[in-house]
Amino acid sequence: MDNLVITLGGGVAILFLAFAFIYRFTQLRSYQVSLVVIVAMLCVFFPLQIIFWQGMDVLAIHLALFIITPYGMGIVTSQWESSHGTKRGNGSWFHWAPATIVAFFLVIATVDATIISLANHGMPSHLVGRILPEPRSGAQHVTSHFPGTVANDYYKKEPLFNEYLDRLAEQEARGWQVSQGWLGRPKLGQETVFQVKVTDAEGEPLTDARVEGWFARPSDERQDRTVWLQAVKPGIYQAPVALDLPGAWEVRLRVEHGGDVHEQRGVTSVREG
Repeated sequence: MDNLVITLGGGVAILFLAFAFIYRFTQLRSYQVSLVVIVAMLCVFFPLQIIFWQGMDVLAIHLALFIITPYGMGIVTSQWESSHGTKRGNGSWFHWAPATIVAFFLVIATVDATIISLANHGMPSHLVGRILPEPRSGAQHVTSHFPGTVANDYYKKEPLFNEYLDRLAEQEARGWQVSQGWLGRPKLGQETVFQVKVTDAEGEPLTDARVEGWFARPSDERQDRTVWLQAVKPGIYQAPVALDLPGAWEVRLRVEHGGDVHEQRGVTSVREG
């Protein structure tokens, strides 16, 4: 994504030069040159996309623009051939209708590339304050980055869903009690102790467990972090945590003991000051 503009612009330039070179130094007609360039591009493009996969949206916008470029050039040069009977003729080859079509798709591709870049990397910091409205919450840290949240899609795949239900039934039958919370009010950028208490079905403290906490930022996955909690008392596990963005965070816990696993989730909120 970082090189979206470079890959689009560089690819179009290469295809333009390839079309011009083949058209100039061979006897192929415009539609034949377009076909040769498109086929050659596909033979190179798809292996590179498989190796450096960046998502279906990136593939689609590259593929569309890389096909439109030689196709549009074929339309333009075919006007020349129709007017003069040969591609070697002299005279004006430009026609506003095919040029308008090519320009239209170039504008569409540019807009799509801009939208993809903003969605994945956010707006440049010096433009955020000028374009985006002031936050109603009074927050000082504003970002336009939003890669999208990843939903729990157990229901989309029946085997995974059934496996999840089995684990959930085992967890409920085991009867472990897991409670979590902060020892103090969490504030932006300041370490606050996060505590988890684990007891078995009889209410006895569960010792020697491995407790992992994952703090996920729904609006910015780059801020996600994982912490390991250390035992401070029988059944009591703690770790200092500092979160760098204000607002809501999702908390997921995983407790392992003797081959058994207990998982649960919750939501917490961090104040700015």
